[in-house]
Amino acid sequence: MPRGHRPATLPGWGDLSRGKNERVSSRPRPSGFMAQVSTLRFALMLFAIAAAFTVYVGHVYATQDLLAAVQEARKENQRLHMRYNQRKAAFDRATSPTVIYRRARALGLEEDVAYGPTIHLND
Repeated sequence: MPRGHRPATLPGWGDLSRGKNERVSSRPRPSGFMAQVSTLRFALMLFAIAAAFTVYVGHVYATQDLLAAVQEARKENQRLHMRYNQRKAAFDRATSPTVIYRRARALGLEEDVAYGPTIHLND
């Protein structure tokens, strides 16, 4: 060592941690949506999307089953209305005024325009 020359001091840990003395990665840092999302968060989002899709498919099948049940109920309702109308028509034919008058004449009753006497009830 030459005379008058002072040896340089080595930098300390504090000197190394300040400023531009940081480690630089050799590869560029990825950017975008996937780089910002952690693996756990991505797995949870994927699970939520799969669950939502499963619920949607179940809803579609349940709706189709419900539609089939409603159509079956409509057919049954129409069949019952037709049966009711047929029975009502048969009853109306059996109890129509012409049938009643014909049966009354067969029993010997006579048709009269006048009504019977007024009935008074004493309380």
